Amino acid sequence: MDLAAAAETTTPVTQAPAPVSAPAWTWLGVTTDDPNTATAAQVEALAALPRRVTLRVVLDQGTEPADYVDSVRKLAAVSDVMALPLDSSDMARLTPAEAGARARRYMEALGESVPVWEVGNEVNGDWVGADPVGKIAATFDAARAYGKKTALTFYYENPATPGHAMLPWIDANIPAGHRLRTGLDYVLVSYYEDQNRGHRLSQEEIDAIFSGLARRFPNAKVGFGEFGWGRRIPADAATRAELIERFHGTTSSEPAFVGGGFYWHFRQTMSPRSKPDFALLQRLAAP
Repeated sequence: MDLAAAAETTTPVTQAPAPVSAPAWTWLGVTTDDPNTATAAQVEALAALPRRVTLRVVLDQGTEPADYVDSVRKLAAVSDVMALPLDSSDMARLTPAEAGARARRYMEALGESVPVWEVGNEVNGDWVGADPVGKIAATFDAARAYGKKTALTFYYENPATPGHAMLPWIDANIPAGHRLRTGLDYVLVSYYEDQNRGHRLSQEEIDAIFSGLARRFPNAKVGFGEFGWGRRIPADAATRAELIERFHGTTSSEPAFVGGGFYWHFRQTMSPRSKPDFALLQRLAAP
């Protein structure tokens, strides 16, 4: 906090910090971990929202592009789709060449239905296997070749696993001058409180996270790319609502911050529209 002297005295006066306001454009998103299950209900829920949101779609390992063409086309009619071709839990199974080839097959099949591709998910996690940057870069290059926007999601922990703390990991593995540093459109953060012993991010911590990312990726917008519960989803609707509202209401002093959210459990607790969390999403999407 800055200190300033009063104009007519020598007594230091603490200046009140400027209020942190929401960005002019706020990215509201949710995640479906399975676009092929109860697709009609998911489409109906998204169509009933007061504004168009971004739907993050997970494309599971072991599937083929043709498995998703129909469902993603229907979802893209009522939302802006961001597709994840390789979840972090599957990264260790593929080489960079295989990751790039997989991405190209899905991009070719899904075409205009998907304007944004998440080229890596929780990529600094200690479970993603060898050469994660090679896999990210191969997927990024595929997306750029198809003229798509790109997002990259990191994993934040407090305390961090040694060797995997987010910002130091970026400095060690994605050096200044790398094409990812300047070419990404969105740089996002995955954070699960229940996997961090209930730790709630302070405003100071939030500002440090996103200003740190913005410095490293100066052409990208920054925000939350994933949150929810890594273990069991709470049965209590009020508990779920508190977390959802808090993440979607997060602000930051970092100008590049755009929110995001991408609550993982859209299909489980917001679709169909009769589920209790849908009304909350509807309110959050209000203009």
